[in-house]
Amino acid sequence: MGTLMTRAGVLSRGKVPAPTPLLVFIAGPHAGRVAHLWPAPHAGFFALPTARRHAAAILLQRRWTDPGGMELDVVHAVERARDADLARILMRGEAPGGLMKALGRLGEALWQEDAYDAFLALFADPEAVTVLRHMPQIEADQLTLMQALPSALRVPGIIGRLPERKEAAEDLADAYALARRIHGAGHGPHLVKRWQRAATSVRLFDMAAEALQPAEFGFVLAPPRLPAAFHPVRTRKALAEIALEFHNCLRDFAADLSLGRMAVYAVREGGRPPVALALRQDPAGWRLAEAKLARNADVEEPHLRHLVGLLEGAGVRTGESSWTLADRLHKHACPHCGPAYVPHREDWRAGLMLGSLWD
Repeated sequence: MGTLMTRAGVLSRGKVPAPTPLLVFIAGPHAGRVAHLWPAPHAGFFALPTARRHAAAILLQRRWTDPGGMELDVVHAVERARDADLARILMRGEAPGGLMKALGRLGEALWQEDAYDAFLALFADPEAVTVLRHMPQIEADQLTLMQALPSALRVPGIIGRLPERKEAAEDLADAYALARRIHGAGHGPHLVKRWQRAATSVRLFDMAAEALQPAEFGFVLAPPRLPAAFHPVRTRKALAEIALEFHNCLRDFAADLSLGRMAVYAVREGGRPPVALALRQDPAGWRLAEAKLARNADVEEPHLRHLVGLLEGAGVRTGESSWTLADRLHKHACPHCGPAYVPHREDWRAGLMLGSLWD
């Protein structure tokens, strides 16, 4: 086709042509940009097939945000380029087959910019593209759910059973990661094969909860080997001393410590305040459950990140217990139990799920 260089089909910085109400309705946030290249009554734009109108929105978005980075005649590209050539422009290189057909199933109204970014990212994923090619209609909310899943779970039998909540997809992704930790990374394909046979959403999420159970019961792991700054609490006397020093309730957990389900440490590093740190054990191994300064004061984030790095280096994970996640998985899909309460986890500290000591 040759290179589509910038000519008439570019955005000028002069007077902005006003979009018509119909264009505003169809193009939404892209209406002003479209009006630059297809002035009112925008006949050339409305004459385009649906797929090419969406392609125009994507290319105009790039041209607007990086005026010097894309020397392309947008009008010529979306009006005259072959589907295969236009697909390569959209994907910035080789494009999987079916991109233009998929764009034609996005609906008549143009999407938000971040939704187009999600669509193109998923179309580059070898698992997700198979699902997208066979969707009779593609909606932005569906892509949000797909993005929350790892590539291995982006298969039709799983995507089609997801509840319409991003939190449900995120919990399913967490369950997949924990299940592979419990049963071994090589167990992943077996999980996917089994889960995609689920006939209902409830069955899918119950299968995910079952995968968080160990194959055999009764195992108690030895505490992890941690750096010398982590001083383990091994006796009732030491536990009482730590509780007095830090003014906390660690003495209430003597039974769990004696059973080997919990481990407590006093972390003493030069130049940093001492930290009382608790680990708990579940089928996925040892998990950071709490980290506090004296009188239950929070550890500052740089210090906490340092501690988490040391723990992860020793094989200790962060996040919720497998039991808590398993309980919530069923509630995501069960019409009688849900919707599941999902704790705040938008920032890094919240995602650690510190304070989960009683599970």
